[in-house]
Amino acid sequence: MDSDYQSDEIATDEDFDTLRGWLTGQFFYAGIDIGPLVQNTFIDLFGHELLRQTKTIKNILRAEQPSEVEVFTDPEPVYHWLPLGSGQIIPGIPEAVATTENIQLDVYTKQITKRHIKNKLFRLVGPGILRPLDWGSEIISRTRGDEIPHDSDVVLFIFTKNNINVVGPVVEALDDCVDLTVVTHSHGFLNTGKKISTVLSNSDVPVVSLEQYASFASYKNEINTLTQLAKAPNSDQPFSNQREHKLCEVDLTPALQSRGWLYSTLQYPRVVRYVHMMQNMFRTEQPAMVLLKNDGPLPTRAVATVAADEGIPSLLIQHGVDLPSRRYVPVSDQIAVWGERWQKVMQAKGVEPERTEVTGAPQFDHLARYSAKDRSQVRERLSIPVDRQAFTVLLASQPFDDTIRSDLIQTAMDAVNELPDVELILRPHPREDTELHKEAATDMSNVHVSESDDIHDLLFASDVLLALRSTVVLEASLLSRPVIILDISSEKPPINEFSEENGFTEVTNQIEARQCIEKMKNDPNCIRRYVEKQPGFGREYALNEDGGAANRVARLVETLVSKSR
Repeated sequence: MDSDYQSDEIATDEDFDTLRGWLTGQFFYAGIDIGPLVQNTFIDLFGHELLRQTKTIKNILRAEQPSEVEVFTDPEPVYHWLPLGSGQIIPGIPEAVATTENIQLDVYTKQITKRHIKNKLFRLVGPGILRPLDWGSEIISRTRGDEIPHDSDVVLFIFTKNNINVVGPVVEALDDCVDLTVVTHSHGFLNTGKKISTVLSNSDVPVVSLEQYASFASYKNEINTLTQLAKAPNSDQPFSNQREHKLCEVDLTPALQSRGWLYSTLQYPRVVRYVHMMQNMFRTEQPAMVLLKNDGPLPTRAVATVAADEGIPSLLIQHGVDLPSRRYVPVSDQIAVWGERWQKVMQAKGVEPERTEVTGAPQFDHLARYSAKDRSQVRERLSIPVDRQAFTVLLASQPFDDTIRSDLIQTAMDAVNELPDVELILRPHPREDTELHKEAATDMSNVHVSESDDIHDLLFASDVLLALRSTVVLEASLLSRPVIILDISSEKPPINEFSEENGFTEVTNQIEARQCIEKMKNDPNCIRRYVEKQPGFGREYALNEDGGAANRVARLVETLVSKSR
């Protein structure tokens, strides 16, 4: 889709509120609204791209003023997700926009194509295959970890190994009198929980899988929900045409219904099973509180919601700069935030001030000690040239669509191309496929890929960071490294805290990036001037200079346990 027609801002806060509103009130189980529990999945893998395509197609039609629109459809298989930046047009959007703009519409559909056949087959047999696979994975998950301990003071709920360093230091800092149980969840149809179990295998506290709390009733309730939704009239189905689903005055109900059936046949029954297992967990453990490192994704959103329904307080530890995001607003009772800046972000999203407490980031406690390290030794260990003339640029990429990631990598490569004594290190995000990075590194001798080296060591050893707006920007700033923010894609929503107004340098193309790199390379004082403008340790951004964030969060946990008991 031609980016020339794409809006500078793909989505507003109001747009995301609209997406969340569509999920509200679709289906209830035991008094819990199931739709909002899947909001991250819906928005990340469909809704955000729905917004982008609707606005872009509307801009195209208004700019070109065609007398008619012809639509040729051969849609992407429904079992493929459509993340932001996808090149596949969502069925129903062009028709809906053309209708809104009062433009004559002709739709040409090939009735028999491989994709149509695959879609029909998947709708017919897909859920019936995936559900037993999901159950089978859970059976394997039950064999992992320790026995159910019963009667825990704190339940720490984790469903992914990502950002495990957020909670690890807090667990170590807790008083020995606090009984903590780690509950893991193998969310995913073929996920048996092996990765997260491996990461936590050396833990000194009990590690139990959520699946161990499952009962026959958990699966019975899932089937009952499936039957209930199958028998429900169209007006009671997810994304029913009895409710309004408008964005930019465009009725997107048909586009939503192209995927909506997945929610009634697969997603909602599955979430009901999760909720029942979580209810069993809380009634078995009777914890004084729940500890979380996020409460947006489906499993953790469900835990925080069920905990509230059971009258159990929850504490969320801020894990990144995109919290809260426009996709979701935290529902946990208390939130430990890094600094006052993030406290204000929470309040702007409607989080009451009394629910937040500035503690610093537990995963940043060790960053204050980097200043005592020998930088040349770190560079040598990472195979980065230690020559005084050598200048190292680190690109931290993000898990976007391949086209966006290719543009990002190419921008960085063009910025350093033919610059003498400049090395470029490509650092993929932990959730990224690395093939694009490896292919790029074969084209230039001074470009290398670093998949597994410690990100903080890489930042400390590098001379400058190139990045989109993400947590790594603040980490580099805390390590006194200059940051050049690549503002080359509107797919990454702006984070106001990472702007030129707050001391960061933004560029929009490889020429501007190259100019900044050359200035820094040729004038060491230039680096100092860049860094001085950027945020450092302190109560505003990250209360970590004393290395005491983990202890502050641990004391907060102990206080909540004491109050609850």
